[in-house]
Amino acid sequence: MSETIHYTLHIFERLIRQMPPLVPEKIQKDMHRAFEQMRHNPSLQEQDLEDTIVVFGKKVWPYRQAFLEFFRVHEGRLAEKAFLKKASAGIKKKYKEFQAGGGNFRDLYYGRLALFFTSEQRNEICVLLVEVYEDVRRHAKQAVLSSQRVQYEKRIEEFKKVLKDIEKQIEGLHMMADNEQEHPELAEEIRQHIRGFEHGIALLGPSIDYTAVCNSGLHFQMRKEQKRMLSNR
Repeated sequence: MSETIHYTLHIFERLIRQMPPLVPEKIQKDMHRAFEQMRHNPSLQEQDLEDTIVVFGKKVWPYRQAFLEFFRVHEGRLAEKAFLKKASAGIKKKYKEFQAGGGNFRDLYYGRLALFFTSEQRNEICVLLVEVYEDVRRHAKQAVLSSQRVQYEKRIEEFKKVLKDIEKQIEGLHMMADNEQEHPELAEEIRQHIRGFEHGIALLGPSIDYTAVCNSGLHFQMRKEQKRMLSNR
């Protein structure tokens, strides 16, 4: 297998490993089965692998988005406290200096201003932040399976509706690309755009921007009109 396929398989594994709560058991089993089949397939093609990840990515996307909202809330409440509880005296002292210089925990958490710390301190901090992430995720998971379950299930259903809207927009883009006979390069551009949205849903690319999806149809209609005007000059 190529290095690219190994990397993409790692993304598929991550999608499975970070499965949010309440994803139906059948989906989880199907994902595990598909992953194992592809992992042991020496003739696996990158396109087939990506297509499979996109299919499952869409199935779990509403759960991932809903859980991310709850995770962020718990992250804001617990992450810094958990970090300071775990940190050594030296890291705590340096962190206070970091704060005095205008830094905050969010800067530290997302790797900003990392050069403020020595390489040894950065290594220790990285280990701590991984532990903090797991602690926060565990608390968020407990919450959405107990005290916040009703709210969590409601958000899942709301994100399922959002996904349906996204898929309608993507279907419209597919039709636009298939019907674009005059400018083949525009049809290819539309298909690449679609692929970008699908990759965003499935962790294969940057997170999907719902507004960008909604505006894409109009964007490509304008691009088509611009091309027509240029060709008529």
